[in-house]
Amino acid sequence: MNAPSGAARFTPHLLLLAMIAIWGGSYAAVKTSLDSLSPFAVIALRFWIAVPCLLPFLRGPVLADLRRSAGPGLVTGVVLAIGYLLQTVGMNETSASMGGFLAGLIVLLVAVGGFVFFHAKFGVRSVVGLLLGLVGLVLLCLGTKDPGVKQDTMRGILLQIASSTSYAGHILLLSRFGRNMPAMPFCLWQLVVVAIAATLATLIHGGWAAESVAQVDWTPVLVFAIAYLGLLATALGIGVQTKVQHKIPPMHLALLFALQPMFAALIGWAALGDQMGPMQWVGGAVIVAGVIVTSLDR
Repeated sequence: MNAPSGAARFTPHLLLLAMIAIWGGSYAAVKTSLDSLSPFAVIALRFWIAVPCLLPFLRGPVLADLRRSAGPGLVTGVVLAIGYLLQTVGMNETSASMGGFLAGLIVLLVAVGGFVFFHAKFGVRSVVGLLLGLVGLVLLCLGTKDPGVKQDTMRGILLQIASSTSYAGHILLLSRFGRNMPAMPFCLWQLVVVAIAATLATLIHGGWAAESVAQVDWTPVLVFAIAYLGLLATALGIGVQTKVQHKIPPMHLALLFALQPMFAALIGWAALGDQMGPMQWVGGAVIVAGVIVTSLDR
């Protein structure tokens, strides 16, 4: 089969860029949902919505593929669940913009993890990018002392950093298992694990008892936010990513993901009126620069 030529070569790039923009907007959707629901309930709802959306895309020997992908899917799903649980709790104490910038650390952490666990390339640019990311992180943390920025706490920032670390582990596990796994069953296991983990966390913390469906004010804004998270950010996002990511060169992939903090900041500002101090904006820009520099080493 001939390789795509002309504009067709960039179709996977455009599709993934659209998903990255959607994921950038998910920070604002999560913040909106947290006004009415507990963090764990938000995760449970979005993933239980996403699970049935993936079922029609199962093809071939479904039961055999599910058995084959069960082990890797469960392990990868647990790591993904930890990332979502930490991130959504952290979003209670950080702005959508801050969450987006801290998510930019994922690319840097993947570079380090790839070097440590898979002996991937880690040259001078990777070292410079990592140092820039650390400098940007320090600036973000110091910027929380700005009296004009009341949304970001050190605890929330640390939870988001831990979440980015878990997401980086998830990406590394995808690289480890994904090539030999049937894509849709492998994804389905991950979605189910996250949905169950979030449901259990919600029950343990009394979220369903305190915030039953009857008690929640299901405004159009809240319904849209949950639908956005479940249908677009989770079901569509994971489906498209599974189909196109392997067609994009690694350097291009890293550069595309470097745009996610920008989308998160812009949508957080437009939709929620997020305000970040000058030092935080500089810190976020330094993290994005670090991601771009690191990606040039791939």
